[in-house]
Amino acid sequence: MFAKGRITPDPSKDTRSARPAKPSTKDTDRYALLQRKVENLEKIHQEGKKAHHAEAEKLKQELSRALKANNEQTERYEKLKKQSDILESRVQELKKLHDNGQSELKELRTKLRLSEHERTQLASKQGDVGEAKKALQVLESKRRDELRERDRKVADLEKVVTTEKKKRELLEARYSEVKGKVDGETLRAQSRASELERELEEAKSVASRATTSYNALQLRADNTERDLLAQLEQHRQMLSRVAEEYGRLASSSVPKAEHDRVKHELASTHIRSFRLDRKLAVTESQVQDLAQLIRQNREDNHLLLSHLRESAFTAAVYSSALKDALADRSPPSLDRGLYEDFVTLRHERAEFDMESQRVLAIDSSLWFNLYRHQHDLLLLHSSSLLKDIEERDQQIQQRSDQVSAIEEQYAALQNSLVPLHSERDSLQSRLAESMANLAEVNGRVEVLKKERQDVEARLKAELITAEQSLAQEKQANQRLASTVQKSRQAEEALQADIDQLTESLAEAEQYREAYADLLEEAESLVQRNALAEDEAQRLSRFNAEIVGHKNPAQRIMYLDRIRRELHDTKQQLLALQRDRDAVIYENDDLKHELGLYKSVAVPADYKPRTHITRVGRAPLGDQNVNARSTNGAVPPISEGDEIFMHLPEYKEDDLTLEEIM
Repeated sequence: MFAKGRITPDPSKDTRSARPAKPSTKDTDRYALLQRKVENLEKIHQEGKKAHHAEAEKLKQELSRALKANNEQTERYEKLKKQSDILESRVQELKKLHDNGQSELKELRTKLRLSEHERTQLASKQGDVGEAKKALQVLESKRRDELRERDRKVADLEKVVTTEKKKRELLEARYSEVKGKVDGETLRAQSRASELERELEEAKSVASRATTSYNALQLRADNTERDLLAQLEQHRQMLSRVAEEYGRLASSSVPKAEHDRVKHELASTHIRSFRLDRKLAVTESQVQDLAQLIRQNREDNHLLLSHLRESAFTAAVYSSALKDALADRSPPSLDRGLYEDFVTLRHERAEFDMESQRVLAIDSSLWFNLYRHQHDLLLLHSSSLLKDIEERDQQIQQRSDQVSAIEEQYAALQNSLVPLHSERDSLQSRLAESMANLAEVNGRVEVLKKERQDVEARLKAELITAEQSLAQEKQANQRLASTVQKSRQAEEALQADIDQLTESLAEAEQYREAYADLLEEAESLVQRNALAEDEAQRLSRFNAEIVGHKNPAQRIMYLDRIRRELHDTKQQLLALQRDRDAVIYENDDLKHELGLYKSVAVPADYKPRTHITRVGRAPLGDQNVNARSTNGAVPPISEGDEIFMHLPEYKEDDLTLEEIM
């Protein structure tokens, strides 16, 4: 209680822990009593809390059972109600059948009366009497059978109606009982549920008050934080001093093991003293039993002595009578019986004397054994008691020394607790201020409750809208995620294509210059072709003039010049055609190789070894053209081919040399 796991030694051996004043044992007793009361109150509080929780759980279980039973009873009630409705419908049907039977019976009776009337009319007729009788008999038999059948059906229906009425009455009685039970259980369950709901509302209100007060106190705590920091510094200084004092106290205290050993020895001493007390009580009970037995033997001896005295008295009487008889001696035949009686009495007296001596000897031996056994027991018990008393005196002396040391240590602790008491008073005053503030806050709770309810309603509406918007956003996010994933895949594929195309373009940069040179050369060829066309037109006009010329010599000269010019032109055209074919072939090779860098349609006989890794993809339009061109199809007309379309061999309507000639 004073130091955890340690007993303080005698402070008289430590000069630092000397204190002038000693507290009285009354304060320590009051302190221990208050501590025990606090512990008892804590135990009672914990037990009450556990009991409250157990009762709450029990009430919840009872409520669930009552609700379950109520549901079962309602289901049974619904089933019984359905059965009663079915039976009611059957009863109504049976009533309708009974009414129909009654109406049919009335109709049959009216028909019977009509038939009897007709029979009387037929009986009045003489000609058809026999046939009418036969028809009447047949009709009567049929009607009787029908009546019997109707009566039987009516009886069966009445029996069924009675049985159904009985069943219905039983079901109604059972339904009323079940309904009463269900209503009672429902009312009990509802009352219990209302109580639980009221308790729940109270708990919620307490929780809300606690939260609001906590928030208010937290706000006030933010304002008083600076003051508390200053106080914290003071407390740290005081705690450092307390820690120093506690270290000094711990260095001068007794270890817990020794304290536990002393407690164990004290407990064992108490147990041994209890055992000795029990042995003493057993011995005393045995002594009392022996004393009772001795008293009983004494009473038996007194009784035997009284009998002995009586027998001695009777013997003396008989001896005096014998003497008188001998004095007045009568004949032997008369005193024989008296003599025999005397002999038997003397013999019995001798036996009684022997028996009394034997009993006295047994009694004396028993008393001797009893006193000896009692003496031994008392001697053993006294020796053990003396030894225990000596040990107890030593322990009491040790305990008194320890108690004096504890009292001195307690006085030191009391002196050290004086500043703590002052601090406690200041804290209590602050606690009173905080309680007043708490009361002020509780006054604002009602207003805050209404505001909280309004805020909760608004938050619920906002929560519903937020949930709806969140669901929509989730769907939109899912769609966006799918589209983003697809776009990422497409972007990755596009990036791969771009990388490949950039590499291809980097390699095809060198072909671009050659292609530009080819285009320039093709343009020059086109211009030359245009010039050749102009010259051909001029020659055709000149040819027409020559043909229309009338001088033969001049005509031959013109024709010779034309032949020479045509020969030169033909040579130039052949050279240009050869150059054009070479350029077209080189252009096709360049296009084909450029398409191979971008397409997967590579022929087996031509596969250039490059450092570029080709990726499989859907073939493009120009790639399909390249693939078709590699397979031997006619190549389409490209931009370069359109340029060469202006050359003479592509024209179909130009005049040849034979036509000119």
